[in-house]
Amino acid sequence: MSVAPLQIVPLGGLGEFGMNLMVYRWGRDCIVVDAGMMFPGAEHLGVDVVVPNMEFLDDCGTVHGVVLTHGHEDHIGALPFLLARRDVPVYGSPYTLGLVRGRLAEHELGGAPRLLPLPAPSVPLALGPFGVETVPVTHSIPQSAMLVIRTPVGTVLHTADFKLDPYPLDGPGTDLARLARLGDEGVLALFADSTNADRPGFTAGERTVAPALRRLVAEARGRVLATTFSSNIHRIQQVIDAAAACGRKVAVVGSSMEFHTEVALHLNLLRIPAGLRVTAERGMDLPPREIVFVVTGSQGEPTSSLARIAVDKHRDVVLSEGDLVVHSARSIPGNEKSIGRMVNHLLRRGATVVTGDDAPIHVSGHPSRDELALLIDLVRPRFHLPIHGEYRQLLAHARLARSRGLSEDQVLIADSGDLMTLSEEGLRVVDRVPVGQVFIDAALDRVELGTIKDRRRIAGDGIVVAVVAVHRASGRVDGPPTIASRGFISDAAEAEVLSDARSAVVDALAETSLEERADEGLLKAKIQAGLRRFLRKRTQKRPLVIPVVVEL
Repeated sequence: MSVAPLQIVPLGGLGEFGMNLMVYRWGRDCIVVDAGMMFPGAEHLGVDVVVPNMEFLDDCGTVHGVVLTHGHEDHIGALPFLLARRDVPVYGSPYTLGLVRGRLAEHELGGAPRLLPLPAPSVPLALGPFGVETVPVTHSIPQSAMLVIRTPVGTVLHTADFKLDPYPLDGPGTDLARLARLGDEGVLALFADSTNADRPGFTAGERTVAPALRRLVAEARGRVLATTFSSNIHRIQQVIDAAAACGRKVAVVGSSMEFHTEVALHLNLLRIPAGLRVTAERGMDLPPREIVFVVTGSQGEPTSSLARIAVDKHRDVVLSEGDLVVHSARSIPGNEKSIGRMVNHLLRRGATVVTGDDAPIHVSGHPSRDELALLIDLVRPRFHLPIHGEYRQLLAHARLARSRGLSEDQVLIADSGDLMTLSEEGLRVVDRVPVGQVFIDAALDRVELGTIKDRRRIAGDGIVVAVVAVHRASGRVDGPPTIASRGFISDAAEAEVLSDARSAVVDALAETSLEERADEGLLKAKIQAGLRRFLRKRTQKRPLVIPVVVEL
C-alpha cells in the first residue's frame, strides 16, 4: 500500500530574503518551521514590518507546533501574528525563546503562549506523525540548529541558516560526522540555505575577525564606537574581548543591543568580566582611550543610537575629533543609502570610520558554494530544494546540486506559495496557495495596499482636495467649490491651475442629476473622476484627489 505524499508549503522565504515560513503537512497534520518577517523597502511608506500572508494556516489541519531554528527576526518576527491566528506550541532553543518572549510582550495575544524548549540534539520531538531532531550549527546568532524532520515518507533535512565554521566561539562547530551518518541512513530531501550560493569558496570563521578588531581598538587614539547586529552575540563578545585586552571599559548603548546582551548574559552566552561594563554616561566621563561603546545602528536606522550620535542628538554619547567607529556588519540590500548618510555625518564630526571593506572585521553567517557542496556530499539527498534566497541564489544552488551528481529531476526551484509534494517518486509542484506580503505599521495594525499606493501618490504628485457644499433637500450646489493642494505644483503655477480646476469641478457637477447629488458616494465619484481627468491632462501629474461633500 503506497504512502500518501508529504506536502511542503513555503509561505515565504523562497525567491526573497526574509519572511521564512515553511509548512510541512501529511494528511491533515502539520508542523511549521520558523515564522519570519522582512523589513520594508523605501516604497512601503508608513510600514514598519512585512509578514507573510498566513491564510493557508486557517484551514490547513491540525498544527502540532511551530519549530524555530534560531532567533533572527526573519525567522521569528511574524510569530506573534501566527499565534494570533492559531494557538499552538512553539519550540526553540533557550536563547531563541528569550528573544521570542521579548517580541511577544509587544503584542496582546489574549493568553499565555506555550513556549517550550527543544530537546537535546539527536533526541526526537514527536509532533503528530512527525519526529523532529536538531543538529546544532554555527550562524551569526547563538544556538542555531538544522532540523532533521522524520516524516512518514522519509527524512527531510531542513538547514535554515548555517555555516560550517569548524572553530566557532561557542562550541565544537557543526557536527559533520552526524550529517554523514544521516547520509548513511538515507535523506529523502535536503532543503538548504541559498543565501551565499553564488559566492565561491568557504565562508570565513567568526574567529578570523578577532585580530583586526583588537588591532583597531589598540591603535585608536580616542573613543571607539563599534556597531554590529544586536543579535550577533559572538561579534559583541569579540569586541568586548578586544576592549578588555586593551584596557578599555565597555558600554552597551541602544535598547535592542541592551535587550539582546541581557538575554545572552542571563543564559551565560556572553561573558563580560567583572568591572568592565559601565553605563554610557560613565563611559563619556572616562578618558577617550579607556572606553568602547557597543552601539545599535549598523543599518543606519534613523532612530538608532549610532545614527543619533552621528548628528549629535544622542542623550549620552558625543563624538569627538579622532574617535573611531567600527562598522562590523554587512549592509542589508536597500539600506546602503541610509548607512552612507550616517557615515557621512560621522566623518563630518571628525571620526574615522572603518568598515568591512577597509579591514577584515566582518564575516557572513551563511555557507558559500564549497560548504554547500560539502553538505550535499555528506548528506547525499535523493531530492534537493534550495531555500532562503532570491531567484539568482536559488538557481546557483540548484546548479551546484546538479554538479554534485543530482539529476535535473532531483532538483527543484520553487517559489513562495508553491504547494509541493514529496515522496519516493519525486519532489514536484502541484498547486498554489494564497501568499503575499502583509504590511504592519508601528501601532501593530495592518496597512492595506491601497493605503500604501495612496501614500506613494501623495509622495510623488501631492494631494488635491475639492470641497463642495450641497443642500440635502434640493440637491442644489451652494456656491463655488473650494480647491486646495499640497505638494502638487509650484506656487507660481498653483493659482491658475487651481482656478481652472475649480471650473472643472463645476462642469462635473453640472453633468450630475439631482438623484446623483443626493447620493454622496456617487457625487464624490463624479467630482473625483472629473478632477483627475483635468489635472492629468493639464499637468501630466496624478495627485491623490480627495472629494469632500458638505451637506447643508
